[in-house]
Amino acid sequence: MQLLDFSASLIDPQAIVDAGYGGVIGYFSESRPGTDFGAKPLRRDYCDALRAHGLEIVSNYQYGKGDTSDWLGGYDAGVHHAEIAVRFHTEAGGPQRRPIYAPVDSNPTLQQWNSLIAPFLRGWASVVGLEWTGMYGNARCIEWALEDDVARWFWQHNWSGDPDINVDHPAAHLHQIEIDSRQVGGVTVDVNSVLKPDYGQWSLASSAPPKPEFREINEIGVSPNWHSREGAPVLWWLLHTQEGNGTAESLANYLQNSSSGVSYHYTIDNSVTVVDVVNTDVASWSVLDANNRSINLCFAGSRAAWSRQEWLDNMSRAIDVTAYLAVQDCRRYGIPPRVISPAELGAGQAGIADHYAITEGLGVGSHTDVGPNFPWDIFSAAITKYANGADMSFLEETITNYRGDIVTVGTLLHYLDKHVGLTLDQVAGPNTSRGADFPGWESLGGRTVVEALAAIGEKLGIEGFGNTPT
Repeated sequence: MQLLDFSASLIDPQAIVDAGYGGVIGYFSESRPGTDFGAKPLRRDYCDALRAHGLEIVSNYQYGKGDTSDWLGGYDAGVHHAEIAVRFHTEAGGPQRRPIYAPVDSNPTLQQWNSLIAPFLRGWASVVGLEWTGMYGNARCIEWALEDDVARWFWQHNWSGDPDINVDHPAAHLHQIEIDSRQVGGVTVDVNSVLKPDYGQWSLASSAPPKPEFREINEIGVSPNWHSREGAPVLWWLLHTQEGNGTAESLANYLQNSSSGVSYHYTIDNSVTVVDVVNTDVASWSVLDANNRSINLCFAGSRAAWSRQEWLDNMSRAIDVTAYLAVQDCRRYGIPPRVISPAELGAGQAGIADHYAITEGLGVGSHTDVGPNFPWDIFSAAITKYANGADMSFLEETITNYRGDIVTVGTLLHYLDKHVGLTLDQVAGPNTSRGADFPGWESLGGRTVVEALAAIGEKLGIEGFGNTPT
């Protein structure tokens, strides 16, 4: 899908639809002195009309340019301009928990980046939140922003002066690929490619749950135990246990030791503290041959031998926050936000799993974490909650089952799904529960249990047996 950005004048939404575009990247800033842009800022009535035509909206901001660029004012300018951007975004109907892209509409030097632009983005983040700070900039600036962790959303432009870096950056959500080369509805426009499933569009925030409370630490330092992904796509978001006593911080400190030969992208504990150990754009040393294709989180102080109740007693809050982190990274890297089995992982499907899925699915290593009793039902419900905005808290409510045991609704549904599937397979043949059409059992001559009984009865001469349709 492609989006338009424009500022000279408003375009009839129907003209955008007729031209085949999926939406607009709108300006939520005033016109700078000496200009009179008809589409800065976008107002509520126009945004409502865009949405009524099924068009997506993404929020961005730019007031100055060139010698008056917004970032020239450093941190204080970041605060000032972000406050204006949030006001216009909100007045136009823009939802909370959506990024607003800040402008780096230039080809700055590293010295300008360090002294002015990085502080500008930190000021911006102090208003909108780092998790919703977007940046419009060239590929080189995206690299610097990732290194300094001053933005989480990226709209790439090609004003780098170096055509060799104008290809789609792997961290970019949007890419401006054409400037002032065509008109739509009589207005000159820029054209942008959409590179990620979630690129900041307003529609994905309509039912998004609030971010869970947790403390995120990135001051401990980057573990030296990492390497480049070497162009490999990120396919899996994986869970691990520590197999020892520790906290998120103490484990992260241990991972600073190069002789340990191990690292994770995140450590977490039930306090809930999250430590950023390795940047997710590079590979941590967690799962041998699968490092290049995975993002990895370790539950500090956890063990694969834990019972389900021990997981719930010791990590329930951490599990919820882990689901939130997983969904954010899945959106960033285009991973389907769903839990997958070892077999699905082994078949090359992308998704969320654990270290055991690598062992079983790829035949790599011998680890079994997070263990057989990890509460996947509760974790999966949290994934669904943060991915789709659905309130799945009812899955954690408890009922008394037929044995008199108190279990969660999620556990009951998991049990039903598993055992209904097993029963179907026993009666009609293996993999019936996965959609196979009554394949029958090889040990029964390719018959289902019903067909085998019918054949036996017919052989014994029991009246009414035989000629059973498959």
